[in-house]
Amino acid sequence: MATYSTVKGFTIQSLSSDPPAPVEGQVWYNTASNVLKGYGAQGTGAWASAGALNTARQGAANFGIQTAAICAAGYTGSPSNLCESYNGTAWTEVNNTTDSNYAFAGSFGTQTAGIKAGGGSASNVTESWDGTCWTSSANLATGVGDAEAGSGTQTAGIVACGWITPNDQKIAQTYDGTSWAAANSCNTARSYVARSGITQDTAIVTGGSVSPQQQTETYNGTSWTEVSDLNTGRQNASGGGPSTSGLVFGGSPPYRALTENWNGTSWTEVADLATAVYRSGAGSNSPGTTNISFGGYTGAYADATEEWTVPDAIKTFTAS
Repeated sequence: MATYSTVKGFTIQSLSSDPPAPVEGQVWYNTASNVLKGYGAQGTGAWASAGALNTARQGAANFGIQTAAICAAGYTGSPSNLCESYNGTAWTEVNNTTDSNYAFAGSFGTQTAGIKAGGGSASNVTESWDGTCWTSSANLATGVGDAEAGSGTQTAGIVACGWITPNDQKIAQTYDGTSWAAANSCNTARSYVARSGITQDTAIVTGGSVSPQQQTETYNGTSWTEVSDLNTGRQNASGGGPSTSGLVFGGSPPYRALTENWNGTSWTEVADLATAVYRSGAGSNSPGTTNISFGGYTGAYADATEEWTVPDAIKTFTAS
């Protein structure tokens, strides 16, 4: 969606009343009340039901945003290679992955340029998505599965933690679009973490198999730092969004609907999912004011989709 600044530039208009249909990002000076106002996402977000997946599954590779997401492979009763694309309304079956797997080391990117890597049984397989087809790419430096995290773009991504029998892992690996390289490890070994952070050097991992399941770590491009804990510990949760407004939702045990928002410093509990679920997909590159949850496990393999939205509203700017 285009913002007002993109369409109209940065000139602030003087208006005698608030515009009847403001555009996201628009700012104006109200001459009647003598205040500066703007329009954008703010307030309390909520989940709403949306179009269901064609094939119910859990532990799928997942990336994109609320209006342009990918759900690839996963577990449907057996490892799957089915792939679906979402346009903000409905899911469409597209070309299959070359590798059938689930519970990945990580997945990240956009609807037209994504990566999935690793998988159950500590696979090292990596595949890239170009919006039409999946192609085999360079293997992980270390095969790992059951992290279900990942942040970044197709040419600058990172995966962290996971499981290599018989232990949880704290290893991290970065991808440059051509090959994987070992990065500095996380502080705490764990699997089944939730991820956030859109870029490689703003990655976040939180929760997971470690006890207590609340620990959060942020990455600055070089090293990991422990920061504020989740309010409710969990594993198998999902998440996405930027390092200053990410979401974590769902998880186990047994099934959770809880959603928490990260503001760059701490976690706050916000509106719950309509249905408690774990190992659902998410929009890794979502902007924070929107996200998406799809599939997962609710006691059965799920096909449901829910969309997270923080509504637009008029805000009055005040000097502090």
